[in-house]
Amino acid sequence: MMKFSVLLLFLVFVSAPFSLNAQGSAYPRNGQALVIQNPQQAARLVQRRFGGKVLKVSKKKNRNRVAYKVKLIKKDGHIISVLVDAQTGRIQG
Repeated sequence: MMKFSVLLLFLVFVSAPFSLNAQGSAYPRNGQALVIQNPQQAARLVQRRFGGKVLKVSKKKNRNRVAYKVKLIKKDGHIISVLVDAQTGRIQG
């Protein structure tokens, strides 16, 4: 029984920094899982925030971080481009 408890405790400590998402991919538990997982999610987020029509979405890598550049035309005719951090969902620009 003691060996089993020690083994179980060891396995808990070894696997603690990781968890599995629905697809079975391991992400560190410190918040590294992507909030925005595809261009469509980034477009919806920006459209809800600013309104208007999405013209283009492109995936960018910025300092080892994934981001999406979203270009849209607002209802008043202004064209804006923003960057959506895929890890946090934060909109910049």
